[in-house]
Amino acid sequence: MTNKENSLQIKNKKYQIIILGLLIHFLILFAVFDIYFSSPLDHGMKLVKSISHPPAKRLVLFVADGLRAEAVYGRNTDRIPFLTSIILNNGSWGVAHTRVPTESRPGHVALLAGIYEDPSAIMKGWKANPVYFDSVINQSTNAWCWGSPDILHIFNKDKLDHINLHTYDAKLEDFGDNDTGLLDTWVFERVEAFLLNEVKKCNHNCDKFHQSGNVFFLHLLGIDTAGHGFKPHSKEYIRNIQLVDRNVDRISKLFSEIYNDSLTTFIFTADHGMTDWGSHGAGSPHETEAPLIAWGAGVKANRAQQDVKQIDIAPFLSSLVGLNIPMNSLGVIPLNYLEMSKEDLAEVQLSNTLQLLEIFNVKRRRTEANTLVFIPYKGLTSEVLTEKMYYLSMLKEKKEFDALIKECVKLMGTLIDGLDYYHNYYQYPLLISISVGFIGWILFLIASVLDNEKLGNKSPLLHKRILIIFNAVPVILCYMQSFPLSYYLHFTFPVASFTLLHRDTNRLKSIFFEFKQFLSSDKAASIIIYIIGIELLICGFFHRAAFSILTVLIGLWIFSTDTFGKYTNKRDKLLWISLCSVLSAFPLCPVMKTSFNMPMYVLGCVSWLVLFYEMYCRITVQNQLRNTKVSYKIFHFQFLCLVCAAIYTVLLELGFIANNSSIKYISWFIFVMPISIIPFSNQLVADRLITTFFGFAPFYLLVSSNYEALFSAVYVAILCNWLLIESKVLQATDSGNIIYYLSFNSLIESKQKVNSDMFRRAFLFMVFIFVGFFGTGNIASLNSFDPMWVRAFLTVFSPFKMMGLILLKIAVPFLFTCCVFRAINSIGKENILQMFCIILIFSDIMVLQFLFLITNKGSWLDIGSSLSHFIIMEGFVTILLILYGFAHLLTTVNYLKLEK
Repeated sequence: MTNKENSLQIKNKKYQIIILGLLIHFLILFAVFDIYFSSPLDHGMKLVKSISHPPAKRLVLFVADGLRAEAVYGRNTDRIPFLTSIILNNGSWGVAHTRVPTESRPGHVALLAGIYEDPSAIMKGWKANPVYFDSVINQSTNAWCWGSPDILHIFNKDKLDHINLHTYDAKLEDFGDNDTGLLDTWVFERVEAFLLNEVKKCNHNCDKFHQSGNVFFLHLLGIDTAGHGFKPHSKEYIRNIQLVDRNVDRISKLFSEIYNDSLTTFIFTADHGMTDWGSHGAGSPHETEAPLIAWGAGVKANRAQQDVKQIDIAPFLSSLVGLNIPMNSLGVIPLNYLEMSKEDLAEVQLSNTLQLLEIFNVKRRRTEANTLVFIPYKGLTSEVLTEKMYYLSMLKEKKEFDALIKECVKLMGTLIDGLDYYHNYYQYPLLISISVGFIGWILFLIASVLDNEKLGNKSPLLHKRILIIFNAVPVILCYMQSFPLSYYLHFTFPVASFTLLHRDTNRLKSIFFEFKQFLSSDKAASIIIYIIGIELLICGFFHRAAFSILTVLIGLWIFSTDTFGKYTNKRDKLLWISLCSVLSAFPLCPVMKTSFNMPMYVLGCVSWLVLFYEMYCRITVQNQLRNTKVSYKIFHFQFLCLVCAAIYTVLLELGFIANNSSIKYISWFIFVMPISIIPFSNQLVADRLITTFFGFAPFYLLVSSNYEALFSAVYVAILCNWLLIESKVLQATDSGNIIYYLSFNSLIESKQKVNSDMFRRAFLFMVFIFVGFFGTGNIASLNSFDPMWVRAFLTVFSPFKMMGLILLKIAVPFLFTCCVFRAINSIGKENILQMFCIILIFSDIMVLQFLFLITNKGSWLDIGSSLSHFIIMEGFVTILLILYGFAHLLTTVNYLKLEK
């Protein structure tokens, strides 16, 4: 085989594995939603009326978007004097515990529909819920709603005549406006005008305003706006809370005056909370704890705190005005909030039980009809359930209401557990199937790494026929049980995976043979080292200190007996262990917050200047020794931008540059220009890497506020030291000068026998990637993002621009790592396919473990964290490919050559 044919074969196989890897990882990602977070919605249930004689005729619901419970409870009750008087005198109150994702749409769906976020809705859209669901708004006799179009239109997809929506223009949602209460004022003014002009002065067709079961919904976005733009402890956030309290007082009194029948119930709550740094979406207490205050008709005066789940509010609202309980609601009515007779409380509880029983029966019958092996939940067959309901009806006839309520509570708990059981009936079979298939994929990667020309014997025809039969079996079983299409993929995945592995008859034998030889050699200890390293990486997702331990261990690796430290001198060893020790300190620091730390920031800027001086001196000396003519204008310009970025950020923090100053546009120039001139530099490894580092450094300083500026300088220093050490290993000499005379575009990869050095380099690459992830924060949590980072660029809160800049800040360390890793691969002329497969092996072992660490039970923080950890590892492959491809462009593209 010629070199050209061999190169083409390597290239084709590389693309095959990349495409196959992406497809399998997408399959695993979607499988997780089928296993743990499949849609909770069912259809075909009968509607159940909550109560025949409700205590109230109308319901007024105030939802303060983004208001966390801590901001108005405890020592902060002075911010809400009116609502505090309700708490102390004539209402019930508590904390409504929300669930991830703590965003506006899922929160409002939980409030008004009694269901948690439908995962299938997440995959299909965010603003407009694409999944049909029943709600309190649907079931109302008439509903009038005021607020944001993004929220209100969720609840009237069918454009029902009895639902009246009044929304402002989305352009009014200006997050940069200092007066964040404008949107709330708009809502209160419209409601006041409605009550005074349409209800009070109504002359004809007035019955609809006075019917039982009417709902008035006020969505208040101002507090969320203030939290994002100015943070929850700001005067703007507090001022908006006070504005809402005053207007809730005014509107509630206006309702009472106009209707004057004491049959109005008022509910004040929030969809979610907010972190100290102005974000939400994850599962911290500040995000998942929202206030709930109720008063008026049917509400008990109870000064003791009564906490509820957010989904409990929907059936609670229904019971106050006698509506049908939303069809898919999983909430349990909080009886402690209701001021009713024992008979009415028993009726409400029984209705709640019947509504949950409807969902239970639909799920049970569907599972029983489709599965080949049906195991009922705790023996709850249709006959047993009929007996239980007969017993409840007997208690009702005998008017034993206390016993009836007690039995209903017990049965509802069983039904909710049973719903979860049937909803996850195939969870473990799916999990086992996906795991087995993924193990087959990992073995295939190992085979691809160890693959050589000996592995060419094709499978006999008989084997192929047997494999076809095995592949057909899961398809037939899925068809017999009427599974959805996605289940066909999940259950055929393990057979297809091992079919792929069995494509060459000697492949498995080779794996075990090589593995046996590896175990019998002195390199067997390496497996233990990598296992410990992978477990520390996984542990680092939960405890960042694990990355500190791991960084210290890789620092000590330089003293091992393998080739890593073989060609290094004492200075190299000392520098490596010193940099690793310094880097290990950063994961022990607190997660980045909003405060600007001037001493740490200045220290970081000085570190970058020192780093530039060291690199500039080295490259100047090397060019003089080689008598190479190099233009240093690019280095000088990037250095100037670096200094300007540091000075600009300090002046901005000290207040010398105002937020609305036109000078702020200079930051975009400092950001774009140093990066855009990188391809003007020559393609020598050292020159191009230095221009890449200092092309992105000004931007990184502009979006830094604390110790991350220092972290990035130390991070770059250790990457450069790693490159010098590996270049000495690849040359088998004590000289690392190869990076000063070797060009990126002159190096061609070649297929070579895998060795332990390749595994070490792949593992170190992963360590540096994840230290870059968690060195300055916990990006595994959505609430770790801080809008303050981009204060140098934006004066008006713009979610998409801000998120783009924040993601770029997070990606910069990864990009540096990919560029250095590409340099190492180029110097060693290593086969990227083999390196990619080794990295995939390490990462997929982590993915497999995270698959089993996902939970859909327990605290909201646990649920959100487990899912985000898995998604990060799942996306690692895609992110790695994108960043490595971008690194390839940065290190090879040259404007001057393109012009020619």
